Amino acid sequence: MKRILSKEKPVIDPQELIKELSIEEFNKYSDEYYKKLPLPTFQQAKPFSASGETAQHFVHLGLLFEALQLGPSLKVLDFGAGTCWVSKMIWQMGCSVVSTDVSEEALKLGEDLVTKYPVPKNTKSNWEGRLFDGHRIDASDEYFDRIICYDVFHHVPNQETVIKEFYRVLDNGGIIGFSEPLGDHSSSAESQKEMRDFTVLENDLDMHKLADLFNSVGFKGPYFKVAADPSLAFSLEERDSLMQGVMPEQGLSKIQDFIGSKGIYWFTKGDPVQDSRRPEGLSHIIVPEKPEYKAKIGEILEVKLKLENNGTSRWLHDNEDVFGVVNVGTRLIDPSSGEVIADHARARFPHDIDAGVTYEMTIPLTFEKIGIYTARIELVSEYVCWFSDQGSDPAVITINVT
Repeated sequence: MKRILSKEKPVIDPQELIKELSIEEFNKYSDEYYKKLPLPTFQQAKPFSASGETAQHFVHLGLLFEALQLGPSLKVLDFGAGTCWVSKMIWQMGCSVVSTDVSEEALKLGEDLVTKYPVPKNTKSNWEGRLFDGHRIDASDEYFDRIICYDVFHHVPNQETVIKEFYRVLDNGGIIGFSEPLGDHSSSAESQKEMRDFTVLENDLDMHKLADLFNSVGFKGPYFKVAADPSLAFSLEERDSLMQGVMPEQGLSKIQDFIGSKGIYWFTKGDPVQDSRRPEGLSHIIVPEKPEYKAKIGEILEVKLKLENNGTSRWLHDNEDVFGVVNVGTRLIDPSSGEVIADHARARFPHDIDAGVTYEMTIPLTFEKIGIYTARIELVSEYVCWFSDQGSDPAVITINVT
């Protein structure tokens, strides 16, 4: 096999490396890289292991997590997960995470990280590692809600193939987010050393070419988050100028330096669908069949309702966790003060309810004591909020129980 890592060619061209090596060879070199780590815990302890980089990791991850709109019960693919330290963060947020990597050794270190140092909360979400053969992602079609690639896509030699796989495994309305080095990345001393010593691909990413590749398979985007060089700081006077619409000269140059060398961007598969796992966009109109009812102790009272999703979010009826599932909630209130005195009952939807849809259903109520009850009926996104917290008016009915 021809070697390009010779003294005759000291500067390594990543495109030549791609031509020289097969996907399987790249996979092998990646696995050897992790097997030769002198201190694996350094990789597992990211983003805290290199204190000089910790703050910027949080800046990049924060912007990326916000772009991905991460939240509990989402199914997330951490592509090129390495030792799975990013996966563990996402898992702790309540997402079910699949970590995939071409290195079996990296995934073993990831399993070690997750099992020895589990997340400090009780979550119904799952984590698992799956080996990637460099060609096909081990998942069924439209399985994931989100895909995250943190400083990994520039290592991928067959980008077009992998992008098609991203599209296949991402659900409609899903988001794929990246944090990657841009510009002339391959010529840096660190990149050259990685390619020379470990045969790790350090490719240059061209955003226009990437956009064409992603758009050609059906993705929309890219969209960008913007940060700045960590050395950027404003005086009070410069801050006041900025508030008046005048950008200090150093501010513009620092922001340009950042977006020219670092990309935090995302694509969508179709239009992203906002759902009830976030409070924004939750709104309803509830109309009961009548305002007053009669019932007997222990018998089921059926209350007919017409409900309209007049917000912008889809109401989820089920997921792997209860988080964000929308139910019809009935709460008993004190008629004199209006205060809730009991969280009385829940009724489930049989399917998701999209924005703009009107749905009719009957909810069952039972009472164990004689009396006249005032009941407030509204929707609740479990562990997120009651819709009244977002401004929706509940329906109020009176029940005379004999």
